[in-house]
Amino acid sequence: MKILISNDDGINSKGLIAIADKLSKNNEVLVVAPDGNRSAISHSLTIGRPIKINKVHISDNFTSYAISGTPADCVKMANILMPDFKADIVVAGINKGHNIGSDILYSGTVAIACEASFFNNISFAFSAYSLGESDFSLYADYVEKIISKLLPISSVGCVWNINFPDVDKKILGVKFAPLGKHLYSDRYVKTLNGEYLLEGEIINNDENSKDCDVELIKMGYITVTPLLFNKTDYNKLSELNSDIFK
Repeated sequence: MKILISNDDGINSKGLIAIADKLSKNNEVLVVAPDGNRSAISHSLTIGRPIKINKVHISDNFTSYAISGTPADCVKMANILMPDFKADIVVAGINKGHNIGSDILYSGTVAIACEASFFNNISFAFSAYSLGESDFSLYADYVEKIISKLLPISSVGCVWNINFPDVDKKILGVKFAPLGKHLYSDRYVKTLNGEYLLEGEIINNDENSKDCDVELIKMGYITVTPLLFNKTDYNKLSELNSDIFK
């Protein structure tokens, strides 16, 4: 199987290298990733300026390219500029930090998987809920197993968002889960040069259901959520009548 791997932490991140090494043992792997950290850049594309692409050596087991663009650029460039590879699936991550609940709206990792769906690729976004240093080798052992279980039930363009619990917790199992709402105590701290830095801690949200990804991952479960990029509120749409504009 041919697998395209990307991330938003940058091509030298431990999470990306861990899964590229793992998956390249039994598959043909191509890595196309940003040349530096692009966390929380969401699904943005580079427009109005050129993108640099350089072949870099990370391992003899797979080919890798670093680009100066965004995570979504990586998938688009791989599909358009490297059509001979024709990936069977696209894998994003393993991201250092969770992408659960409402976090997915900011996530470059999830954006990779969504961009892949535009090219009819089945895609998997892997992230690690970590408050410290993640043991990506532990997570990488699960990646191949999870992909093998989800592939048979995946349709063309399917997007899977998978999150691992904190490395200090015992993994209790794998749960399919809807998204929850992930809240932070956001604040802007003024720096010495007069600029502002966004900071904050995770806070509990009592409105979350106990079976959503935000709550299950705290318990120690790996969460799996199928995603759609279509954000249309069809319930509200069915209530509307165009006559209100007359």
